[in-house]
Amino acid sequence: MSEARMIRLGASTLGFRHDPLTVALTEIAGQGFQVADLAMYPGYCPHFNPVTATEADKAALREQLAALGIAVATINGGNGLFGDPASRADQMAFIRATLRLARDLGAYSVTTQSGVEPAPGQWREAAARVAPDLRQLGDEAQDLGLDLTIELHKSMLMATGQQAADLMTLVDHPSVGVALDPSHATHAGEDVAAIARLLGEQVKHVHLRDAIGQNILVVPGDGTVDFPALARALRDIGYQRPAVIELEYEHATADQVRPDLARARTFLEAAFASA
Repeated sequence: MSEARMIRLGASTLGFRHDPLTVALTEIAGQGFQVADLAMYPGYCPHFNPVTATEADKAALREQLAALGIAVATINGGNGLFGDPASRADQMAFIRATLRLARDLGAYSVTTQSGVEPAPGQWREAAARVAPDLRQLGDEAQDLGLDLTIELHKSMLMATGQQAADLMTLVDHPSVGVALDPSHATHAGEDVAAIARLLGEQVKHVHLRDAIGQNILVVPGDGTVDFPALARALRDIGYQRPAVIELEYEHATADQVRPDLARARTFLEAAFASA
């Protein structure tokens, strides 16, 4: 991939979910990243809550990002699952607040999960129940100049490439697209480059994590994902946004994450440059 077409690499704060957001952003900036995803999942990655945050909290976050020279690609978050009546209201309110924060921070999208994994044989019915909510949020994202990107994710409504294509057809909204993650594609037994080509311009954000079989908590370069092939596919479909390294751990602090992020970046820069 020529330098002119090189996809910019960013880093997600999700890898530092056991540390405060200030630590996560400082670590990311310290490694020279100028683009980041902000992860916001109450109870899982509680770095920031756009629903409960005050205007002063939001201003402080903007100031910290500016001081560190970090631009926000997306906010990756949620507080509940689409398709779950018990959590729908919380999820809708959270995504709406996240969209407003994303606009204020200059992000291009909000990334969230697709919804509850359906029972066998019930996928289309489950997707039809979720699609109106995604379409409505797509309208709201569009009004704010944003996209809503739905992550292809294991054990969710949208867990395979075909499910991603089918859900996008059901939602049928220009501001709703797919956040593609090779670790989850590998979990599904699929080729992430093939999924990228299947979805084409519906790929509106990219996470970068490796996998081995159904183990998705793998640092890029340590697993089986063919990252040069993914980079070629992204080039071929005209993807021009950042690709964000999204490490994830059951238990880890910055001292462990720091070297993993550094070697992931080195590996991915070489992989993308060779594509």
